[in-house]
Amino acid sequence: MAERPPPPGNRTPRPRPAPVRWLETAELVTGVMLLTLILVLMLTQATQRHLPVSGWVWTGELARLGLVWLTFSLVSYLLGRDEHITLKVVDFVLAGRALRAVWILANLVVAAVGVMLTLEAAELVFGGSPQSTPALRIPLSWTYVIPLVGVVLMSLRALANAVLVPGPPQRENRTTDSGEATR
Repeated sequence: MAERPPPPGNRTPRPRPAPVRWLETAELVTGVMLLTLILVLMLTQATQRHLPVSGWVWTGELARLGLVWLTFSLVSYLLGRDEHITLKVVDFVLAGRALRAVWILANLVVAAVGVMLTLEAAELVFGGSPQSTPALRIPLSWTYVIPLVGVVLMSLRALANAVLVPGPPQRENRTTDSGEATR
């Protein structure tokens, strides 16, 4: 198998077990499909405005649902690869055990929030609401399945990060314009 080039940025990748890589691939493929769906639906909706035919109302509704599903389907992927939106100031200020402690605490907080979101999402999915979406008539409880799966995976990934992963990916040493090595 060919050696992978280092990722862009200043981080070195962590080795991940094969099942985790498969799950990440599935999450990424799902995200790409949802992004493509949103693009096609938005282009269809924009094209309909310039045609002398009546538009399909469901395109906008499905695009909005797709955006929510995209967000929740990629949250675990981004958390597992440490590519989600975070403040990286701590990474440059702390090192060693202090950085590891912050890493563990942050992941435990994310896991706790994920568990609470999971409970709420499960209530929405299994609560048996009689409501449905206006245009497509999809039962609302069905629309919450992808967010439920996303927050469950996020919680599990955050727990795995806190317990199994030794810490955030290490920064690579770089040289500045003056030739000094930085960390």
